[in-house]
Amino acid sequence: MVLAKEKELCKLFVEVGRQQYSLAFMGKNFAQNDELAWNSFVNKLLSSKGEPAVETAYKCLENLVDKYNQRHHTEVDIKIVYNYFAAKIIRSIFVEPSKLEKDWYFICCTTEIPQAGDFVTVQIFQEPLVAVRQADGSIRVFLNVCTHRQSPVFEGHGCVGVDKAALCPYHGWAFGIDGDCKNAPGANRGEFGADFDLKNYSLQEFEVKIDDNQRVFAKIVQNNHHPLETPPQSHQNIGVKITNLLNSVSPGYADGETATLPEQIRLWLRIGYLEAELQQLIADINQGQTSISQQLMLDSLLGELRQAILTVDSDGLASELDEVVQRVYSFDEQKQLIGQPREYPKFEPDHKEDSPTDERRQALPIWIYGDASLFALEVEHLIKPTWQFVCHVNEIPQPGNFTWLDIVGLRAYVIRTANGEFFAGKLLDVTQRGNYPQFGLPNYGLEPIDIDIFYGFIFIRFTWEGLRLAESWYQPGLLEPYQLEKMQPIGGVGRYDINVEVDYKLLWENFLEDYHFPMMHKGLTRRFGVSSDCEGINGMIIPMRDPASPSLTPIEREYYDCAKAIAHHSWEREQELQEYASQNHSLPESLCFSAFCSMSAQEEIPMPFSLSVFPEHVQTFSLVPAGPREARFHVRSYGHVLDPDDPQTPAIEKARSANIQLLVESLHEDIRVNYICQDSVSSRLFEKTGVFSIAEFDVAKFQEAIRLKLPITSHQRKPL
Repeated sequence: MVLAKEKELCKLFVEVGRQQYSLAFMGKNFAQNDELAWNSFVNKLLSSKGEPAVETAYKCLENLVDKYNQRHHTEVDIKIVYNYFAAKIIRSIFVEPSKLEKDWYFICCTTEIPQAGDFVTVQIFQEPLVAVRQADGSIRVFLNVCTHRQSPVFEGHGCVGVDKAALCPYHGWAFGIDGDCKNAPGANRGEFGADFDLKNYSLQEFEVKIDDNQRVFAKIVQNNHHPLETPPQSHQNIGVKITNLLNSVSPGYADGETATLPEQIRLWLRIGYLEAELQQLIADINQGQTSISQQLMLDSLLGELRQAILTVDSDGLASELDEVVQRVYSFDEQKQLIGQPREYPKFEPDHKEDSPTDERRQALPIWIYGDASLFALEVEHLIKPTWQFVCHVNEIPQPGNFTWLDIVGLRAYVIRTANGEFFAGKLLDVTQRGNYPQFGLPNYGLEPIDIDIFYGFIFIRFTWEGLRLAESWYQPGLLEPYQLEKMQPIGGVGRYDINVEVDYKLLWENFLEDYHFPMMHKGLTRRFGVSSDCEGINGMIIPMRDPASPSLTPIEREYYDCAKAIAHHSWEREQELQEYASQNHSLPESLCFSAFCSMSAQEEIPMPFSLSVFPEHVQTFSLVPAGPREARFHVRSYGHVLDPDDPQTPAIEKARSANIQLLVESLHEDIRVNYICQDSVSSRLFEKTGVFSIAEFDVAKFQEAIRLKLPITSHQRKPL
């Protein structure tokens, strides 16, 4: 009875997801053809009134959330579900610059920003804008996208002040109310190259008109200068409403709160949405409206659908999800279309590439983050050929033990065989996921895939060519003293997965550099000696501060005290070991007061996996791509088995507990900024001028590897 109710809920939420896509399709038509109709549609979407299709979908949602709460004994807020539902629709709608140039767009009323330095942020389709009152009383409108790494600079509605600058929340770049870049941390030390000039990094500005009713309009494409036409009749600021909506569903956006709905509901809705989107795309292709981009999107959407099903149905309980797959594959022409091999042209760079040794490195264009067509190419050329972390050998210790990893719609199993060795294979069909663990021979009924074990950690990949991990790891000698092979998993808070609706490349680039630490991670900078003038964190040893900062929080103080209590050598010896590591790329013994991040050389294997090595435990951190705007943080902690009779054991346990909690806090800080960056990189108007500092060296190497494997990513505008 319980299972039947769960299946029924699943089926009904999937149907509402299909309705969600229908509303997105409706909104797309309004957005591309009629600004007033679009404004009206958004109002109806946000109020849940005035449009029969909206009212029907919202009524279904309300009923289903009520049933979900009764079934799961929870209190899911229907308002959060409504907001997510609407935000998904709005985020899915894009209007190209050629369509935007025909209209002036209402930004705000002058009374909303009466004083110099006042600002208000708005969203016009996918374009984030900000209107700012100037010192002379005029109003200027800018694209609210930092010219460095695409974070929104201004947030919400507030006041900067005439003589102050707005600080980008990502890396602290400073912009005046006139849009000019006033400061880039590290620039005065030459960390961006000798020819770096702040004047080249001002915010993009748009033409402004103010009508007789003191309403501010912007022409958000700059190549046309038209007289102000008859303004829209609506006085409601749709742009502000959209901005507030998107902010409300970004985890951790406001006051550290995570305004998200349960993963089960989110994925059920997503499955229905993807099914409807796939069926529409297949219909378009079968009618002859085909292109390379559509073929790539088909592959991408199919992978997303399979991944969502694997994620939400890991126990194989909801057979209703198989009905979704069957509907997508239902007709013979669809089976043929879906199953045919793809041969795509190779897109060469549209400009001469910089030398890898250049001091400055230009960043990749922002269209690559979250593009569904490109993601299908990434799966083949970046993700499948790259080693993916699964687990530690001691997590499947006995013959017959197994585990799996779901990635881009594929399920990879790792099995401890009868002779104690390891076998890896992938599931042949997503609808067979419930047939295991009744593995059969040969090869356990799976298609064999490549496997490698590095310091006790198990990795798989879906191709058989390329470097082994030992050949590509950056300074592996640093790991030797820690005896990682003997470690055991730390359960509880040390083991977790977090799904996020962000491109995995954005997430990984965030992890690859410490340039953002002083701005975003105040706790890390209090605890460790982090500065922006070092070449990334790849293999870099980060010393704990001593004496400790007087502003440590209680839990940070506890970690510091525990680290001193369990030390087996002096601070002087620690410095000697750091110098030894710098010269020899290895360590004769483990460190007591320092941490470091160990990972593969990004130019060899652009691999979203790292080992964060601390004195008391290690944390594995990997990013599992699931779609063009979907990824999973896969985090595991490991440590040596502790002797209950050892007097140091309580201090080690306290250190582990404190550090794991502090790491979770840091991760949520990263999640917040990556959500708002994902919205910013959706801009079609942004003129990429980003440049890397020395502290972003590993991001540059990662992007260089992407550019080499996928030359299409060097195109400033999407060529598909």
